[in-house]
Amino acid sequence: MITQTQAIEALRGVIDPDVGINIVDLGMVERVVADEDGVRVALIMTTPACPQSGYLRDESLHLLRQAGAVMATVEVLDAPLWSPERLSPAARQSLGW
Repeated sequence: MITQTQAIEALRGVIDPDVGINIVDLGMVERVVADEDGVRVALIMTTPACPQSGYLRDESLHLLRQAGAVMATVEVLDAPLWSPERLSPAARQSLGW
């Protein structure tokens, strides 16, 4: 079993190949629930038809399991829609915003 904090740290290892920034700083992680039943993650993509959604979901699962999650699920949500306000200060700086 891993904690919510450990799960979020694991997700920092998932880099969006289009921009080179992790999905946590990009604001793509909508929800992380870690309990005795495992880890459940909900992601939102930066665009509704994101071609990287499968890769980002699979890489998230891989890194969560590598961090010690025995049971892990990652769901890609259609809503809410992503917006630039979700970017962390570090991501904004990396993007030159």
